[in-house]
Amino acid sequence: MGWLRAWLCRLLGCPEERIIITTPAAGVTISSPVAVSGVGQATQHNQLAVEVRDASNTVIGMGTASVSAPLGQRGPFSASVTFTPTTPGSPGFVQVFDTSPATGSVTHLASVLIRF
Repeated sequence: MGWLRAWLCRLLGCPEERIIITTPAAGVTISSPVAVSGVGQATQHNQLAVEVRDASNTVIGMGTASVSAPLGQRGPFSASVTFTPTTPGSPGFVQVFDTSPATGSVTHLASVLIRF
């Protein structure tokens, strides 16, 4: 089915993901503080929220990342997030997201699985 989507995207065009995490890479072991970077687009103050979560989905660290682009346009972002260490070798994830200025709800979210 992936070939069909690729073909249709070449033919019709597909919207780009609004947030792409490039660091940390999926599956890597992280320690505190963790460097988080990628490319994104934010709707409010060019700020994206960054969270580190453990296997039980508990937030163990949070911060913000500034998008280096004109307001409302895509650009690189980076942040350093300090978190409370959990059991070494256990899984978790880093997520970067944007929220609606009107409702505060999450509008776009990217996530990468990691290990502690």
